[in-house]
Amino acid sequence: MTRALPLTQREAQTLLKAAEAEGGVIEIKVGEKVIRLIPATLAQKERAIDDAEVIRL
Repeated sequence: MTRALPLTQREAQTLLKAAEAEGGVIEIKVGEKVIRLIPATLAQKERAIDDAEVIRL
């Protein structure tokens, strides 16, 4: 089930720009859930899964 967030796209973009400028992450609490907005500059880079090493038990 998809439900709209109580946050417009413009508001989210403004918060992300502010977070990027300050080098931080924005957390918004909606009910009992927490939504975390992480700027791309702070996001973890994707890493490949290393399946070249075989572990024998």
